[in-house]
Amino acid sequence: MENLWKDLRYAIRMLIKTPGFALVAILALGLGIGANTAIFSVFDGMLWRPLPVQDAKRLVVVADKDRSVQFALNLSYPDVQDYRQLKSVFTDLAAYSPSAVSFSVDGRPERAWVDMVTGNYFSMLGIKPARGRTFAADEGWIPGKDSVIVLSYKYWQRRFAGSDSVIGKSVQVNQHPFTIIGVAPADYQGAYYFLDPDFYLSVSTLPVISPGQPDVLTQRSASFLHVLGYLQPGVTPEQAMAAAAPTDQRLAHDFPDSHSNLSLLVIPELKARPEPGFGGYMSTVAGIFMSLVGLVLLISCANVANMILARANARRKEIATRAALGATRGRMIRQLLTESTLLALCGGLVGILFARWAALALMSIHVPSDIPVRFFDLRLDWKVFAFCFFAALLTGLVAGIVPSLQFSRANLSDVLKAGGRSGGSSAGHHRFRDALVVSQVAISLVLLAGAGFFVRSLLNSANADMGFRIDRTLMMSVDLGTQGYSADRGQQFYNQLAERVRTLPGVKDAAVGADVPMGFTANNASIFPDGQPIDEKSKSETAFYDSVQPGYFRAIGTPITAGREFTAADTATSPGVAVVNEAFAKKIWPGEDPIGKRFRVDKTGPAIQVVGLTRTGKYLFLYETPQLYAYFPLSQNYNSSATLFVNSQSADPQSLTQPIREQIRQLDSALPVYDINTMQTHVQLGKPLLPARLGAMLVGAFGLLGLILASVGVYGVVSYSVSQRTQEIGIRTALGAQHRNVLALVLRQGMGMAAIGTAIGAGLALLLFRGLHTLLYGVQSTDLTTLAAVSTLLLTVAFAATYIPAWRATQVDPVTALRQD
Repeated sequence: MENLWKDLRYAIRMLIKTPGFALVAILALGLGIGANTAIFSVFDGMLWRPLPVQDAKRLVVVADKDRSVQFALNLSYPDVQDYRQLKSVFTDLAAYSPSAVSFSVDGRPERAWVDMVTGNYFSMLGIKPARGRTFAADEGWIPGKDSVIVLSYKYWQRRFAGSDSVIGKSVQVNQHPFTIIGVAPADYQGAYYFLDPDFYLSVSTLPVISPGQPDVLTQRSASFLHVLGYLQPGVTPEQAMAAAAPTDQRLAHDFPDSHSNLSLLVIPELKARPEPGFGGYMSTVAGIFMSLVGLVLLISCANVANMILARANARRKEIATRAALGATRGRMIRQLLTESTLLALCGGLVGILFARWAALALMSIHVPSDIPVRFFDLRLDWKVFAFCFFAALLTGLVAGIVPSLQFSRANLSDVLKAGGRSGGSSAGHHRFRDALVVSQVAISLVLLAGAGFFVRSLLNSANADMGFRIDRTLMMSVDLGTQGYSADRGQQFYNQLAERVRTLPGVKDAAVGADVPMGFTANNASIFPDGQPIDEKSKSETAFYDSVQPGYFRAIGTPITAGREFTAADTATSPGVAVVNEAFAKKIWPGEDPIGKRFRVDKTGPAIQVVGLTRTGKYLFLYETPQLYAYFPLSQNYNSSATLFVNSQSADPQSLTQPIREQIRQLDSALPVYDINTMQTHVQLGKPLLPARLGAMLVGAFGLLGLILASVGVYGVVSYSVSQRTQEIGIRTALGAQHRNVLALVLRQGMGMAAIGTAIGAGLALLLFRGLHTLLYGVQSTDLTTLAAVSTLLLTVAFAATYIPAWRATQVDPVTALRQD
């Protein structure tokens, strides 16, 4: 321990003695460690950090899987009750569903987001309140009872300033009275990773606060609940699904319309993020991004190793003298490793600051929506600090071990007799330093190629045909259900609103639709073609759908390719009609004309006739496979919350915001308007392009860091080489070498390393990114154009980094150089 303390004090003195070296090395390591820590924080919060509940590692997500849909489906309220009876499989199940409501206290209404939860939600998860109490285990299972509310901690602080007097206070939710009974703990922000609820209500109150959906808790087809549960000890998810098979079969037999294709899906909660069924995809994404940012750290290590080599070369006589005075090889290795590890730990401290800055930048990303979306939870907890510490420790060992071994093996006699500025530097040391630079350039090219691929993917995504117009479209949303509108009154409101807006100056067309394309909400239904035998063995396809007004397709820029769109004649009392997309038509009626064909969404319900056909677009995600999609008239399939789409004659549709708000105010002065955006803002800054934008931003940052570090590495080695060859250059100049000859000599060294590194990196990039097709849109891993562009950029930067020391070499005075030892 005493020797370690001596080594540490000596290392501190040596670093203080060379502040320039210490500063550059610490910054280089700080960037590498900080980038790794930031990305680790992203995926730790998103995928690996358990929920703050009891036995979080035992928590499972329960959902339905449908053979015809690539996404997992939620459960209905009766389904939850049925599966909850499987006591040999589950110790308990609890459910929740996010929803938007109108929240009013002391006459001040606002739109808020609530998690509708079953009564056992808090007790099952072991969540203790910060104030008051949570729901009792038997609350929330009986429809129409338990009008009590639990606030989230964040909402309690924001809306009530953290006052304890809030307990027992009466508030209104969708104009119905509720009593506040408690506040959730500060560290619990809901079970759904991407959404921060403002408060919690019992799911049994849904018929009260949503009178337009009186049967939502009894309908088997109303699949709106996210379900969590705990398995019995010793029961695996696979065993649970097998044990649930008889219940699956019974439900399919009793309710063939909604359950014929369904079976229970049980996934550990940590593997069900961000949605059940996408865990493998997200693990691949995490692995790729952690590998890419790890390359940044490798470049940092190579850079610092080169600097340590150069610095240690200048200390060869010092090291040899210490060895001659009796210092053992192990002691010298320990001393050099202490210095490199101290550098890395200082770099780790800088890395924490850099990671925090990066975390704040990521958390500031805003999606244009009133939904309280939480994409990044980047709290720097003990796991993040531990990761940073061990990354710094490992970096110090990696960056210092090779130089330490090389110089501890130095021949004492040769070093002490060596003269000149080289201090006994060997050709092997030069080759090793050159190899480190070549590796930096190669890794940097891999990162730059990755950045180029992701940027190309973002550009392709932005220019993709999504099936609707991007420009000149304004969107404004309202929710009549929160104001207590009946279906008839709501239809009347939406019809009047569209008619009024169409008459405004600057408006080309306007219509109302229930959902925003590629938004956060989507509805699906089972499709039964007319003429198909209807019995318990009947199979159905699942399609997503929207409810829209006449004029919607013109307003949003989705062309009708065959048949017609909806008209005012398609009323609630007229025969049911629909417009379907080409994917729907090809799947349900392959090779046939879909116009005039009929289908049902309920085996016993009325037939719906196809009157129009649209091209297949994008509905949920940019990377989705072609989805079956149907549109129904809003008059025949009412939805209380909807969005007004306005096609503007002007290039700036935002100029219509105030006139349209005035029309809404005239219809209902108390109705809140939210999510006022252009379609262009929604696509470019919202959910549609968010994955591509984040990928380009993060990988672009990795590439930029790699480029900077690699250029510093090239500059450092060439500059050091010039300083070591001062006498040689002086002799060449004295013998008549021209400036261009000296310039070419030095440039040849630097650009030779850069060219070799670029060639190796290009080969690695082609191999490494061959498997990236699932993350890139419209980009192949053999994209030679992007590869050529980033190679040119890297060689240009390398040339600039080489030219500066090369130019300095031409300024060497032969007389001064020849006088040096």
